[in-house]
Amino acid sequence: MFSFLRLLAFAFLVLTLQGDDFPELPNTESTTDANPPSAEESANSFILPDGVGVKVWAAEPTVQNPIGMAWDQKGRMWVAENYTYGSRKVRFDLSLRDRVVVLADEDGDGKAEFRKVFTDSVQMLTSVEVGRGGVWLMCPPNLLFVPDADGDLVPDGEPEVRLNGFDVGRGNYHNFANGLRWGPDGWLYGRCGHSCPGKPGVPGTPAELRAPIDGGVWRYHPERRVVEVLAHGTVNPWGFDWDEHGELFFINTVIGHLWHVIPGAHYRESGSGSSQNPLVYERLHQHADHFHYDVNLPWNRSRAGAANGFGGGHAHVGMAIYQADHFPESWKNKLLTWNQHGRRMNVERLERVGSGYLGRHEPDVLLNSSEWFRGMEVSVGPDGAIYGLDWSDTGECHDHTGVHRTSGRIYKFFHGKNPVADLSALQRAVREPEAVLRHPNAWFARQWLVFFSQSRPTHHKKTIQVCEKMMSDQKEPASLRLRAFWGLHAMGEGRPETLLDDTDEHIRAWAIRLLSDEWPIDSLFGPRKNLLPKGKPDLEKKFVQLAKSDPSGLVRLTLASTLQRLPVSNRGKLAKALAARPEDAEDPNLPMMVWYGIMPMAEDDPDGLLEVAGSSLWPKLRSWVARSITERSEERPEGLEGLLELAGEQPDRAESILSGIERAVRGMKNIEMPKGWRDVTAKIGVSPLALKLSVLFGDKEATVRMKKVVADDKADREVRRRTLGILVQSNLPSLKTLCERLLD
Repeated sequence: MFSFLRLLAFAFLVLTLQGDDFPELPNTESTTDANPPSAEESANSFILPDGVGVKVWAAEPTVQNPIGMAWDQKGRMWVAENYTYGSRKVRFDLSLRDRVVVLADEDGDGKAEFRKVFTDSVQMLTSVEVGRGGVWLMCPPNLLFVPDADGDLVPDGEPEVRLNGFDVGRGNYHNFANGLRWGPDGWLYGRCGHSCPGKPGVPGTPAELRAPIDGGVWRYHPERRVVEVLAHGTVNPWGFDWDEHGELFFINTVIGHLWHVIPGAHYRESGSGSSQNPLVYERLHQHADHFHYDVNLPWNRSRAGAANGFGGGHAHVGMAIYQADHFPESWKNKLLTWNQHGRRMNVERLERVGSGYLGRHEPDVLLNSSEWFRGMEVSVGPDGAIYGLDWSDTGECHDHTGVHRTSGRIYKFFHGKNPVADLSALQRAVREPEAVLRHPNAWFARQWLVFFSQSRPTHHKKTIQVCEKMMSDQKEPASLRLRAFWGLHAMGEGRPETLLDDTDEHIRAWAIRLLSDEWPIDSLFGPRKNLLPKGKPDLEKKFVQLAKSDPSGLVRLTLASTLQRLPVSNRGKLAKALAARPEDAEDPNLPMMVWYGIMPMAEDDPDGLLEVAGSSLWPKLRSWVARSITERSEERPEGLEGLLELAGEQPDRAESILSGIERAVRGMKNIEMPKGWRDVTAKIGVSPLALKLSVLFGDKEATVRMKKVVADDKADREVRRRTLGILVQSNLPSLKTLCERLLD
């Protein structure tokens, strides 16, 4: 009875809203009274590579203020239109409403004729995704689910708040949560900017049981109703995509544009760069060998064409990795993103380097000369064409000067002839799954995965058999085997434990991920007290074996990431195995990822942490361990004593331990000399760090020796200079007399 009344009330609400006229849309852009050029003029403003054409697929009034897009299994495009976003003074105009429209090109002429409004009753809409029985909308602070089980483009019921807590900042409100997309693992992924920190969670979850987000990437499992913050940091991520091997990359603004998503990572942010977690001593930098602006100048000097020679500027919006066959081979697997200030598309070539990836700058494409062009999102369609959203506005880049709401375009870029999508492979996917698995356009395999994730048709024995056969054939490309693997996982038929010794690094990495997929990951501050991981002894033992022997840096990186899903008391063994690999000592990811995984041991297992330092061949990791133990030496002096004992036992590696100790006591005065300090210095010999610490610890004999070195005219000048520097940093009260004598 209650459900019937709710449905009746919702039906009345829908009729009421449909009866209302959609609010008149005010154009508030204050820098101009002009209207944008026509859609055709704007399309003609693109500088296109040889052989590439462009069509206006949709334009106002069919589409306006497009902020996000998605595809359904019938090849229709779902577009999120945002009208409530406003100028800085207004922030959000809640007298207006946002809208989701469904568009389709039914006659194949390269223009959308079909248009239907799915909903126009939401606000603060940033993105849309389709699947698992309905439509998903990011409307900060909420993630909404609108049921539409039969796919008739009419909501079956009222929106359900699946998650809340995606707060919108008072200042940089343009950093709000965005970017819904299904991952190959069946989770719904999203993004959030640094200036809009929040605590996402299922409604009703107490604040102390929520995982904080301070910028980064999150994901949500619709059936298990679980949300986790997957990676922390950056400034304002507004675009991501998975490559053919299921590696996720996202783009960002200001501090670097390209980042590889490593679960549990702490990425660099703007400002001071310090994390809210005091144990995060260093953070990962971008995964690219270049910037799209001159880093010798302030980032905000890259606007208005000033950085065109570098790639256009610091701001990037929308992203896709081209994985289809319509464009030439040179486009395949290239990362594409709109550069806002450069009014162009940046192209990145992704290369496997060390444990991860590195982006290298390819020539920019699709430059647009119109000041009204605002690329907002990019996506590869079922026809292999590239579709780009154009917010179509001018003035200040965040629209702080106002919004031109009655314009918006969607461009279709193609090579040669305008392609027409053939959806037959997807339509017969249940009978002939191999056609989808082998389809050259990844769009088809992705839609197929969404279908199986929502229906779990385990009775389709043929599909399972085809996937198992492809998965087990080592001669098949890893990208195709992974599609089969993900399909089996979606149907509940995956057996990742059998693939840990596979010949391909990508298969092994994904086996580790899916085996640990339901284990909770650390939050920004460490393990979540309400979601403590449970041990899996047999698997953990196998992970340690892989850490010792696996030749792939990517597999070792995946293991390092998995540390944060293990019980804290079990992390030391895997960390020791990883840190004993000398080839990874200078890797840009691995030492930091291992450290992020063992940080909680500083409080919960300090003895185990010291053992990790003793086994580690990575100077950075040893230094971070030493720093964390020293910072807690007042409460636990035996920890520092253990560090010094370790330094004495390993004099060839003592410098990294001393550097961590020095960093922990930097700026402190009147520090009591640790027990055994003189014994240690006798074993490791004289070094600048040892001398500096001796002075800080009040070692009068060392201080006297150093003063003699400084005063000795016959001593090496550089040695005297460095020694004096140590004394100056130590701020000794008797130093003034020595300096006056040197001046004389």
